[in-house]
Amino acid sequence: MSFSSKVKEELSKECNSPRHCCIAETAAIISMCGKVIFDEKDHVRIEIHTENVTVARKYFTLLKKTFNIEAELAVKLNQKENTYLIRVNDREETRQILQAVKLHETDRQLAMPIPAVVVQRQCCKRAFLRGAFLASGSISDPNRFYHLEIVCPDAPRAEQVQELLKSFGIDARIVLRKNHHVVYMKEGAQIVEMLGIMEANIALMNLENVRILKEM
Repeated sequence: MSFSSKVKEELSKECNSPRHCCIAETAAIISMCGKVIFDEKDHVRIEIHTENVTVARKYFTLLKKTFNIEAELAVKLNQKENTYLIRVNDREETRQILQAVKLHETDRQLAMPIPAVVVQRQCCKRAFLRGAFLASGSISDPNRFYHLEIVCPDAPRAEQVQELLKSFGIDARIVLRKNHHVVYMKEGAQIVEMLGIMEANIALMNLENVRILKEM
């Protein structure tokens, strides 16, 4: 298992947050890899697509814990990586989620940042960054080099992640890559800070051990 996968596995098991933090983390996952879908009868539903089973498991758990919603899970088997689709089909349940994360049914592509009211508290900012990293982030093996990134669908959402990181004193940068905006950091100290913010404490200790050995 890669270092990045181990970090996500650790984060996916963090489920003791208060409800407002669970909402913030749910909002991040929906923002990074979710869609609002309207069918031919104009019924609305929420879908997220991911190739990472830990993301699917965490989102499924958040919906159950926060909203008492049993989402529908479908798995598309591929030769390289499976794709996981989690869907909330019930219109009232969809509205309940969208209202909690302060989004509107009319925004079909979720082409906007999550409203600031969802991440007013420091603990909710941590939860949002954890959800964003789970949904679309990665981290390199620190034995090779230091690099952490979160791939965002558009500039506004990348800027929101960047601003949240700045509130914790992390000066991350944004680069455009294949029509996506990538928030990234390359300094070991910043990545250690980020792991602490997300409460990936085991990964943080492992990274610190690597940094100490490198400095020696």
